[in-house]
Amino acid sequence: MISVAVHGAEGRMGILITELADQAEDMNLVGLISEPGKGRAPGEFHPDLALTGQEMMAQDLPAGTVIIDFSLAAALDGLLEQGRILRSPLVVGTTGFSPEQQDKLASYAKEFPVVQAANFSVGIPALQMLLQLLAKTLPSGFDAEQIETHHVTKLDKPSGTARTLARTWEELRGGSPVPTHSQRVGGVIGEHTWTFSDQEETLVLTHRAHSRQAFLRGILPAARFVDTRENGLFSLVDVLKTM
Repeated sequence: MISVAVHGAEGRMGILITELADQAEDMNLVGLISEPGKGRAPGEFHPDLALTGQEMMAQDLPAGTVIIDFSLAAALDGLLEQGRILRSPLVVGTTGFSPEQQDKLASYAKEFPVVQAANFSVGIPALQMLLQLLAKTLPSGFDAEQIETHHVTKLDKPSGTARTLARTWEELRGGSPVPTHSQRVGGVIGEHTWTFSDQEETLVLTHRAHSRQAFLRGILPAARFVDTRENGLFSLVDVLKTM
């Protein structure tokens, strides 16, 4: 059994991940983590588990627990501090890290395995692989632009997924940054559309999430993946290649 804890358990995604881990036959949900000082007794938030403040992780969780993080960028320092004590693999879905924070996460990954993704659907890493292929094969005259659309309550613009996709193209293609247009309308779960065009042809790729369940599909495979690695910073593409 893989011991897992959810960091950011009170958030929208944290609640869904808790339900998912509770139902997994090969997972043992051992902890639910919230903000420092914000604990609750068993039965108040979860039927069987207490809600633990971040500062109590190393005291309350078993060593080696896989921590699934869907919280806020500001919580990273505390997560890494407690994770080092626990020697915990990480599955990180939190976005919005500064370059300095990303360096800290990369340093952690030299000691322990980390899967980091802005989107844990199956379709987004597939789209990344297509972008890599197109960046290598489309003639230089093709321009690329991206439109990302999300619900009105989503704060980051562009989305973390859109930034990741743009980097995927830019790292291989070079040149100017990919123009990315953000829309925040209604209750749209998530959509990313790429258009590639020259004077003769146009190619369009779209990933559309139909429900929030789509963002859960890669999380447990990622937890299983890091449980078998010694260290390294991995993407969901790495995980999918082993499924």
